[in-house]
Amino acid sequence: VSLQGLAVTCEVCPHHLFLCQDDLNRIGNGRGQVRPTLGTKEDQQALWDNMDVVDCFATDHAPHTMQEKSSEKPPPGFPGLETMLPLLLNAVHEGKLTIEDIIDKLYRNPKRIFNIPDQRNTYVEVDLDDEWIIPEAMPYSKSKWTPFTGMTIRGSVHRVVLRGEVAYVEGQVLVNPGFGQDIRDVQYKTKVPPTLHTPAASNQLAETIYKPLSLLDSLLSPNYEKSVLHGDRVADLHEDEQIESFTHLLQPASHKSTVHFAPYTDVDKEYPKALPSQRTVSPLPINNVTRYKSDSNSNLLTTAVTSVPIVHANNSLVGHHVLTVDIFNKEILKDIFHLAETFRNAIRKERPLDHILKGKIMASVFYEVSTRTSCSFAAAMERLGGRVIYMDGTTSSVKKGETLEDSITIMAGYADVIVLRHSEPGAVARAALHCRKPMLNAGDGVGEHPTQALLDIFSIRDEFGTVNGLTITMVGDLKHGRTVHSLARMLTLYNVELRYVSPPGLGMPDHIVNFVAERHIPQERFTTLEEVLPDTDVLYMTRIQRERFATQEEYHKMCGHFIITPQLMSRAKRRMAVMHPLPRIFEISTEFDTDPRAAYFRQAENGVYVRMALLAMVLGRI
Repeated sequence: VSLQGLAVTCEVCPHHLFLCQDDLNRIGNGRGQVRPTLGTKEDQQALWDNMDVVDCFATDHAPHTMQEKSSEKPPPGFPGLETMLPLLLNAVHEGKLTIEDIIDKLYRNPKRIFNIPDQRNTYVEVDLDDEWIIPEAMPYSKSKWTPFTGMTIRGSVHRVVLRGEVAYVEGQVLVNPGFGQDIRDVQYKTKVPPTLHTPAASNQLAETIYKPLSLLDSLLSPNYEKSVLHGDRVADLHEDEQIESFTHLLQPASHKSTVHFAPYTDVDKEYPKALPSQRTVSPLPINNVTRYKSDSNSNLLTTAVTSVPIVHANNSLVGHHVLTVDIFNKEILKDIFHLAETFRNAIRKERPLDHILKGKIMASVFYEVSTRTSCSFAAAMERLGGRVIYMDGTTSSVKKGETLEDSITIMAGYADVIVLRHSEPGAVARAALHCRKPMLNAGDGVGEHPTQALLDIFSIRDEFGTVNGLTITMVGDLKHGRTVHSLARMLTLYNVELRYVSPPGLGMPDHIVNFVAERHIPQERFTTLEEVLPDTDVLYMTRIQRERFATQEEYHKMCGHFIITPQLMSRAKRRMAVMHPLPRIFEISTEFDTDPRAAYFRQAENGVYVRMALLAMVLGRI
């Protein structure tokens, strides 16, 4: 019988790639039963040597329990669902695979071979830097054992978004049982035509694009046609529109590019210029957009909030002052950002959060004017059900001569947490000595602004999926800019390159430069934007701070050196982000606001979610 023309595919399971007969003594004969059986070391190497003919990775997940595997007739099979992707990511770290290999063999090829319909707004984010040891049992499989116990792995699943819902974040499943669907029952408009498989077809062109965070973001994206709701689903106005779903995998830190991938499809031919701007433009054009209502279980919010992991005791923020970025490490940042993502998702789904800080009072004490910091802290507190009382230096007893220390002592008796901004560097730390309640530094003169640094790094992660491997350029008044002082210090927790561009005399202070250098972070000074734009991933603009100059003449001499315009940004990467702590004066033209790379309004909005997370953690409600 001739087999010519028959479609033949090849798959391989993780246990045949990462285990062999030499591992049976460790695993045990009963538990080691699997079909096909584990091969020799030579068989294992042969699979790696012929990876180019492997079309798919498959878990062959068989969650037999320890009791079943220890019986006289143990059933064959290994649990593998929770360990497959981390094992493959570790192979990327070891140089055995590439990210493209994983995308091909876990997404593109299975989708084409099995004629799987598109899954819109569904993607996975991974962390290539997370190093961990596989435990005796993975948390969710009923098998309660794994043959990979004890293996040191570099790479983990960070987040899974399923049909616009955050289904999994950092080890926590946030959706209720039954949320899954048979993807063949989902009636999408785009059907994948049956294709005779050939290995060469797996090398489809992959374009890096920005991801929508949710279906709401998809509707706001300039490359999505306006959508309307019909019942519990979203129906596109244009029946023939095809939009490919996304697969998100993080690039290695050495690859300085965005980390979100989507395959090249027919839609790219019709809209070839649409790909680079999938990210919602800033500011958001929300007035004429239909809001998307989630059809998931109404109890999801409670599950999401209560399932957020509590900060470990040795990293606890409960009851602590937040005066400087030096108190943070990557574990605490991960907890804050995880919680901020959860809160943001809940707000976008219009789910109530006002039970979390109900009965708590925040004192907003600002000796300097503020818009974003003051209002976002107030919004954060009220979103969580708390209340806010206010005090400033112009309408309080400060005008009568009351000292900062006395004012803070009094306010601590009225509130559960105090947010303080002051014009004098070190004033917040001094006031904290007299405050028996947690105090959060909202900016102390030219000193620090730790919560701004938190929201800045959260925003960078949001724009790129990672902070590692990025070149971050800070521009403007770096001498007086407390935002860049805190940001530069906090960025030393990551693998980044820092660049500084400033007018003469307004460079980054030596104590910040020395702090960064001691932590072996590459940094360099420049005098023009044109020099740094081509290689910059994050352009962090700041204003020239008029209030820090003795005369208007001195101030005006420093103005106008660096201005972002659409023309100038033609020199920059198509996939990068322009950020600014705001307010802007003249340093970013309003003509640039509709560019997808303009991230500063998204950045400002993120301040609410990050400060919600910080307040909830400091007040011990999470």
